Amino acid sequence: MKGFLFGLIAFLTVFAFATGAMVAEKKASQPEVVKVTGAVTVYIAPSQADWSTGTLTVKDSKGKNWTFDVPPDTKIKGELTRGATATVNCKKEAGKMVATSIGVVPVKKPAAPKTK
Repeated sequence: MKGFLFGLIAFLTVFAFATGAMVAEKKASQPEVVKVTGAVTVYIAPSQADWSTGTLTVKDSKGKNWTFDVPPDTKIKGELTRGATATVNCKKEAGKMVATSIGVVPVKKPAAPKTK
């Protein structure tokens, strides 16, 4: 009986540690995803010809500058111009922020003044 209880406790202990290690490994393998919205200050387009990455710098509402690498396969919705408001979805890879998708918020044109 004592042998059975000892074996059961040993099995449960090993199972608990193994499960904890698997969960920690799974969390570590998922890249951190960040979403930043702000005004575009610098945009250098990526080159499709030689598969080089571009660069995008966005200044958020708190005044912090965020710089992203923009690979040629990044989905860009809208036209990136200086001063445009953009939302960047990115992940951290090898210490760099890499854009996965960029959405440009369309600028609303001011309404024409009404004439009487």
